[in-house]
Amino acid sequence: MILLYTMLLLFLGVLHLLIRWRVRSLEKKFSRTAAAADKLVLAQTALKEGNSSKTKTALAESAKQQYQLGLLVQKRDVLETRYHSWQSLGEKFGRLVSAVQRWKGRKLPYTMGLLDMGVVLYLVDRFGVGQYLSFDRLSETVATLMTR
Repeated sequence: MILLYTMLLLFLGVLHLLIRWRVRSLEKKFSRTAAAADKLVLAQTALKEGNSSKTKTALAESAKQQYQLGLLVQKRDVLETRYHSWQSLGEKFGRLVSAVQRWKGRKLPYTMGLLDMGVVLYLVDRFGVGQYLSFDRLSETVATLMTR
């Protein structure tokens, strides 16, 4: 009974740990992308308009920076959406794990006892030892021991 409960808690704990790692990873990626986008915005300089040949190259550089900024903003938005969805999943899963941990002492004996008996009966039936572990055979053995 306790073994199944412990295995369940271990499985849920590892799964919750993996979800939290994924959330932290997405948070780091999001913050790096947001910082790069902010840095690119700050790096843009105001262009001076004039009749020089440098204006064409400045316009090309400005267009290139705007394109890069658009890509970074798009990537940041996708990462933000994924981060928020994984974070909400992690919070919900954390509540589930804590609810299962609170079972101890209340629902644990009944639920896990039922599962234990189900597993034992399945194993007895599966491996064909039911004829040796039957109630009739046990009662006959006890009766013969009592009559001696």
